[in-house]
Amino acid sequence: MRRPFWTAAVAVLLMAGCGGPGHEAATGTGTEADVPRPLSGALHFSAAELTALRDAEEELVRACMRERGHEYRTAPARDARRAAAVNPYTLLSPRWSQSDGYGLTGEALEGPPDDPNADVLAALPDAERDAWQRALLGRQEDHVRIDLPGGRRIGYDPHSCVQVARDDVYGEGWSELRYVVEDLSNDAIRRTLASPGFAEAEADWAACMAGLGYSYTTLEDPRREIVGQLEGARGDPDRTRAVAERELALAGDDLACQLEENTHQRIADVQAAAEEPVRARAEEQLDRFRQAKRLALDRVLPSAI
Repeated sequence: MRRPFWTAAVAVLLMAGCGGPGHEAATGTGTEADVPRPLSGALHFSAAELTALRDAEEELVRACMRERGHEYRTAPARDARRAAAVNPYTLLSPRWSQSDGYGLTGEALEGPPDDPNADVLAALPDAERDAWQRALLGRQEDHVRIDLPGGRRIGYDPHSCVQVARDDVYGEGWSELRYVVEDLSNDAIRRTLASPGFAEAEADWAACMAGLGYSYTTLEDPRREIVGQLEGARGDPDRTRAVAERELALAGDDLACQLEENTHQRIADVQAAAEEPVRARAEEQLDRFRQAKRLALDRVLPSAI
């Protein structure tokens, strides 16, 4: 019975705007391309790309399950803009943050997605339910296990419908290659965060925020504050609405300081130098990944390439 409130609260989050008490809302002074991501954004996909890739995989999973005699319901697509705006340095997307803040209240209100197959599984006898899950995810004894350069071990059944669909969209070998590039990306992020230039850019941003009356030392601090407030407001509609308004105002000032202090470009410059050793040792893997990514997008978005 609380659904009408959540709908209204989301509307507040999306429509309130983010002009804070100090800076005016930042508009027209930054682009999505200005937000740095490691390895030239190798792992990043736009919202349209994420949606197209996800839809293609879901349809292929459904077809695979049908061929094996099982019903599979594809989940309705969710707005992918929030996922596309995530940044490892907690830098804000100039356009999306003005309607979604840090995405924290919106994500909390949206909640986890419903499982469209829950009713299907609940109606099956145990043996058929087990067969359905084996068809989708494979069998443990059939898993291929791969040790990655970063020390992680992954495993998957190459004959499961999930993996068959993934191979059809991205090409064989994508799963291993993506994990390798994730390890490389994490290394680049660690090197960037540990660089003196990052600390200097962060300190200048913090000084700008201090001029607006905030007491933060790291770019992550505003998000931590909102997370804490959401925890305290859980179950209280009025307090949650207040957190939503606070998040938009805070993100507006945060973005304005990031733009005023040229934080995006400064961190991009720091990152370029910090990740050079990573690129030098892994150029072949990165080239293969970029090619696989391009081919996958070519399959699902032929008109966009």
